[in-house]
Amino acid sequence: MPHAFIRTATIALLLTTASAAPAQLSGLGQSGLLGAILPNVASVGASNAAGVIGYCLKNKFLGGTNAKSVLGKLTGQGGVKSSDGYANGQNGLLQMDGGSSLSLGSLKAKAKAKVCDVVLQHAQSFL
Repeated sequence: MPHAFIRTATIALLLTTASAAPAQLSGLGQSGLLGAILPNVASVGASNAAGVIGYCLKNKFLGGTNAKSVLGKLTGQGGVKSSDGYANGQNGLLQMDGGSSLSLGSLKAKAKAKVCDVVLQHAQSFL
């Protein structure tokens, strides 16, 4: 779908070229600048969410017992660890419906952390 690709490319461009200082971004929630351009993760599956959480933990964009607990519970579900979605997520590739995807590696640190937070919140719906 061309629209999904264009939307994903636009999101990546906006997040990688943001020139706001970290202090300016730190106070923004879902309704702020990042909330307006973050991908809609509602269509991300459990396997891909688990992989992305693993990526986020490994790269220190998430921490704490909650993220580790959610990851443990998701990877304990049948078929999660053996799926392509999980493997792609571990490599920092967020996959959404319609074939659109977003590489977290292309984002700045603050944007990665925000995407990680949103994916973690969404992943809790699978438990």
